[in-house]
Amino acid sequence: MYTDIETQAKEVSEFMKIISHEKRLLILCLLIDWEKNINELQKILNISQSLVSQFTTKMKNLWYIQSEKRWKEVFYSLWDKKTREFMKALKNIYC
Repeated sequence: MYTDIETQAKEVSEFMKIISHEKRLLILCLLIDWEKNINELQKILNISQSLVSQFTTKMKNLWYIQSEKRWKEVFYSLWDKKTREFMKALKNIYC
């Protein structure tokens, strides 16, 4: 019985670690409504492309976002339904 709760608590804890970083949180916010490529994210966040790549790779490895390569560009979007719903709730509360 408690193993399900513990598993859920661990999942939430991992997600909270991701969104505790301002730039990672902002990336997720930017992806709520529409996909973005790495250049768009870099310009909006005003950070290096390598840093954007580090953040997106981490979130992609944890299945919060997905990427799709088109021609020479990589586009990112929210993949996980729970992440999308959570980010929409945050947007509704704070924005």
